[in-house]
Amino acid sequence: MTRFALLTAVFATALLSCSEPEVRRSNPQLLQEAERAMLQGNYEGASQKYETFLAENPGDPQRIEVRTQIGKCRLAGGRPEQAIRAFDQALTDGPASPLRWEILFRRAVAYRMMGDAAKAVEGFRAVGAASASERGRTVTNDELHFEYATALFRTGDFRAGQAELKLVNPHGPYEKQLAPRLGLTGYTIQVGAYSEQAALLEAAKLPGSRVRPASGVLFSVQVGSFARYDEAQRELAKLQRQGYTEAFILP
Repeated sequence: MTRFALLTAVFATALLSCSEPEVRRSNPQLLQEAERAMLQGNYEGASQKYETFLAENPGDPQRIEVRTQIGKCRLAGGRPEQAIRAFDQALTDGPASPLRWEILFRRAVAYRMMGDAAKAVEGFRAVGAASASERGRTVTNDELHFEYATALFRTGDFRAGQAELKLVNPHGPYEKQLAPRLGLTGYTIQVGAYSEQAALLEAAKLPGSRVRPASGVLFSVQVGSFARYDEAQRELAKLQRQGYTEAFILP
């Protein structure tokens, strides 16, 4: 079971167990069905069930937690804009710590996924200012520092990003993702990987490109050096329109 699924299971169980017995709910089984769907990776189905429950129980005492679950489902399902809406609704009701910090953290992740690095940095900075005890166990130090560093890199602030990245446990869950980002000073775009002769011919078509050894007998063709991730994204879109559909951004 992934860490996300484990936290979801713990949270959903708490959601059901802390319900006040005197509260009359319409279709309370929707919460259990949503929990099962979420654990199975059916994030769209889980979101719909949570939303149906809230539509039928708008004043439910656990509405903050349910809205948070909706946001997490939307985020896991690759719908960051919808996740932000759900998190904003949850924040409106004034959640207490540590749930408030988890919501702010997940919302910052959603902003990062949308490409709004400035708002992501703002969110991660706010969460980072809270003590570990306030954040509880739902936001680990490693994931906070790693996500914060990623957002800083995307704004072009590589110095601050490196400082955050050095706070991540080098032997923890982010071990494999640290190496290519330590020492990161910019972004480039890999157009493709070819034989040496083909790579030289392809590079000749792209001004400012360069050929680098890749693996085995392959050589990669890379274009540009960009301080900001959004600058690299614009160049990537341009290259993809030119037919380089497999091009991607490298840290």
